[in-house]
Amino acid sequence: MAKLKKMVSAVGSVKDLNSARAEFDDASRILPDEAIFPPEDIRPGSTDARTLLLRITHPGLTQETTSQGDTFTIIHIPATNDFAAVMTLNPSAQIESGLTFASIADEGGLQVIVAMVEDILGVRIDHVAELESAALGQVITELGGLPVYSRAAFPAGGTDFIEGTNHLTADTAGTFTTADPIDDAGQTRTRNQRAALRALIQALKTGGLAKDPNKGATVLGHFASGIHHDAGLTTLELGKIANSVRQLESDDIAVVTIPTTSRRTDDGTVIIDFDAEAMPALKDALTGKDLPDFFRYLVSLGY
Repeated sequence: MAKLKKMVSAVGSVKDLNSARAEFDDASRILPDEAIFPPEDIRPGSTDARTLLLRITHPGLTQETTSQGDTFTIIHIPATNDFAAVMTLNPSAQIESGLTFASIADEGGLQVIVAMVEDILGVRIDHVAELESAALGQVITELGGLPVYSRAAFPAGGTDFIEGTNHLTADTAGTFTTADPIDDAGQTRTRNQRAALRALIQALKTGGLAKDPNKGATVLGHFASGIHHDAGLTTLELGKIANSVRQLESDDIAVVTIPTTSRRTDDGTVIIDFDAEAMPALKDALTGKDLPDFFRYLVSLGY
């Protein structure tokens, strides 16, 4: 009887996994390449590295602009497959005088977003995905919540977050990553997003998804329920990226914010600029051989 139950369970998990794969790969989830990627002649060249742009959206939440509270994350795995650089981007950072990443993103859409990120980082974006926060919340529930550190205590959305470790749930994760509790043009919010991403990656790595097909299928199904992505990001390709990250040691995964500086104008407005000293070094690291050392250095500086 025990063997029969085990077999039935295995059959059920395979069925659930196939169902989740089918939903993820469904044509309705695919964004056309011509709506995502810029013209080829303005893009960085292709390499054997894999770079994914993930945007986490919050439909229904009122933001200063539609992009202001979104999480923009770039996951870069070099061709050597021995490291992963995960970068969050502050949408308030200025791209041109008076124009922020968020304001240009709202006007231009995904194709312009990809063009900006490729220009900022100097690497080609291979895959693009947009994930709704409600679907991510279901993943967080399946993983048992996320222990996330906050540098400061603040109230938001009916929740009092403490200075120190907060246990985020499906109901509070979105609030934590969209709240702007300090007048610093989203710097604190971006750090909160980075902290949540770091905890999420760790939970996915240690959650036993590879050993528990039922749980793995459920998590993939939750992701699939709220994602849209480029045609090349199939479940097969996603599995390759996930396996690359899963096999790395914690020290070989750096989750950082893209370096910026802030200044306050005479009228009190906070302006965010990309760090003119750090960005050339970051670009060199992403296209060179010292990527692990540089990103570990960023982590040590608190980025």
